[in-house]
Amino acid sequence: MASKHEASEPHEAEPAQKCVKTPLEPYVASSTGREKKLIPTTKAYKNENFLLSYAARQIRVQCEFQEPAARLSQCGVMGTILFFGSARSMSLEDYEDTKSKLQRELMEKSGDDKKGIIARLEKLEKTRWMCDSYETLRELARRLAGWSMNNPALCEKLAQNPPMYGTHMRSDGAVAQPLMICTGGGPGFMEAANRGAHDVPESQSMGMAISLPFEKGVNEYVSPNLAFEFHYFFTRKFWMMYSAKAIVIAPGGYGTFDEMFEMLTLKQTGKVKRIPIVLFGEKYWKNVINWQFMVEMGTISQEDVDELCFTDSVDVAFEFIRKTLEGREPTGLISRSPCE
Repeated sequence: MASKHEASEPHEAEPAQKCVKTPLEPYVASSTGREKKLIPTTKAYKNENFLLSYAARQIRVQCEFQEPAARLSQCGVMGTILFFGSARSMSLEDYEDTKSKLQRELMEKSGDDKKGIIARLEKLEKTRWMCDSYETLRELARRLAGWSMNNPALCEKLAQNPPMYGTHMRSDGAVAQPLMICTGGGPGFMEAANRGAHDVPESQSMGMAISLPFEKGVNEYVSPNLAFEFHYFFTRKFWMMYSAKAIVIAPGGYGTFDEMFEMLTLKQTGKVKRIPIVLFGEKYWKNVINWQFMVEMGTISQEDVDELCFTDSVDVAFEFIRKTLEGREPTGLISRSPCE
């Protein structure tokens, strides 16, 4: 019997096979009376060997465009507030637990094994400063998620530029949560943002993960119906950037830089409309990148830098995003940073 999925797909009428009742069931040819058996077949879209082959790469890419679009529409996602940041950060509780475990292992080891534990401890201790940022980022995500819940004015504003995939709305024409917190679905600062959204009753949040050998799934605070896994980085980036209405970038490494400069390029070249970008962790971001030197060398403009919000304050970041998305310019545009 055909599944509902199969029945819903358009297809050409197949020739009648009155003598066939079920696959592999014997039938008798009328001319000879000899019993024959059917050879089982597999439809192309159910052929796993083909779908995982090089020849089907374009089909897999299309799946990573179409399936997220269908799910985002069904979940009523009008936009996201996108959080980037290091996967190596931890809550203070997790940090202390990890450190205690390594210290216990250190006491039990000797020789080269002991050197390995010492190296892991030293690496861990370098990340201690991020523990406080984990909690502040969690609080920022919590406030943003709470603000977006049942916000008719925000919903109306977002409806002026609806996503191309459309959304399923309530009977009153609104969506329960116009903006959702979205992350890369991993641990660290991504977990902090999803956790902050999870702290808000009935709030949902999204995780757009990439297939990695050392990450087997998204963090536990992502809403199951909004948990995505991508094979291709470029399709993941597309959906992260396409749905974003605001971005918060916490301290991070190569992956965070890659995602950050992707959006900065889209913004600079006018591929996306004006979008609030918060670089959360002012000292970090003003030291790892010499923004003013780039301005002095003529590779970017002063306006490119002035439009960014460098801050460590939850209040400042929240107000900068809220005022921009509600259509009111943030105060302090004459200063070096629009959020000061």
